[in-house]
Amino acid sequence: MEFRLVYEGPLLAQGAKAAHKWEIRRALHPQLARLWLERPLAVAAPRLLAGTAQHTPGSIIVEKDGLRFAPLVTQRLHLYAEISVLLLREQSGGTLIVESGDIDNRLKTLLDGLRLPRGANEGRNVGNGDGDGQAPPSDPDPFFCVLEDDALVTKVSVEVAPLLRPAPPDHVLAMIHVHVKKTMLTPENMAL
Repeated sequence: MEFRLVYEGPLLAQGAKAAHKWEIRRALHPQLARLWLERPLAVAAPRLLAGTAQHTPGSIIVEKDGLRFAPLVTQRLHLYAEISVLLLREQSGGTLIVESGDIDNRLKTLLDGLRLPRGANEGRNVGNGDGDGQAPPSDPDPFFCVLEDDALVTKVSVEVAPLLRPAPPDHVLAMIHVHVKKTMLTPENMAL
């Protein structure tokens, strides 16, 4: 199974905060929700999205601190991913290391945004008196993610090219190609 996602916005390098990774997750969720409405996921969705993995055989739902997540690539389904990223940014093409941070760190931030958070509230604005005065955004149920864990990514490639329009610093347009593969064929992953 293969699909593509688009992320446009800031992509921080050095010291990217967990809250920034939540922004990436929230930006990608609508595309992933749409993907689950298309074949082959639409056929498997009633079974894979039922209950929680702890209580319902065949379910991929992971519950963390009251939030339900639906990662597509999971160990439970014997899946792994190969990811290819085209990063467009306002800079000279072919420049891998820049003053504001290197591509390796930006790529790590993006991969962290594709996976489940380590804890449901890791970096999430939950209105816990952090002083920003903003209420936490309501998160969808289930919250769709690409990866259960970024350790399930076995191959990554990145291409950098110039974004041919004005953009703020750290702003990127990322075309993310995900190729989902199986380590073992099972009834649960046969349709994927």
